[in-house]
Amino acid sequence: MEKLGTITVSVFKGEDNNTNFHIETDNDTVLPVSYVIEDTLKLY
Repeated sequence: MEKLGTITVSVFKGEDNNTNFHIETDNDTVLPVSYVIEDTLKLY
């Protein structure tokens, strides 16, 4: 199995109790996967 990249998800909670996410990737190869994660997290 070959590693293609790393996705980092940071979770923040604001003063208004809203949860925010920040997603970082280390290269463009894993960008499509990060978009799926971001879209899924926006549902919650």
